[in-house]
Amino acid sequence: MTYIAGAAAGLIFGGIIGLLKNIFIWQRYLNRSASSNSQETGAGDVYIRAMVSYFVNILTLVIAFFIRNILPFDGIAFLIGTAAALVIMNKVLAFRQKKSEDIREEAYRQ
Repeated sequence: MTYIAGAAAGLIFGGIIGLLKNIFIWQRYLNRSASSNSQETGAGDVYIRAMVSYFVNILTLVIAFFIRNILPFDGIAFLIGTAAALVIMNKVLAFRQKKSEDIREEAYRQ
């Protein structure tokens, strides 16, 4: 039971951090690049945001690593849940972005 609680807590912790990361790092950029000309958004901005995103992921996992012994459930399951949630949130953002691009493209065709 402690494994399930640890994994669930890790999923919640990683999911919250992943959601906040995607909102504050990527959502503003994606909205701006979708509404403006694609030549106005530079590749350097994407690289900087990717590096910040990687740093946030690493920092989140380091925090999860150091608090694993303080938590009342299994620490390894917490770490795995946190890592899984960070990955899932990145995939959710990519799926939402692709879906909004498809909708925009469909509206453009009509």
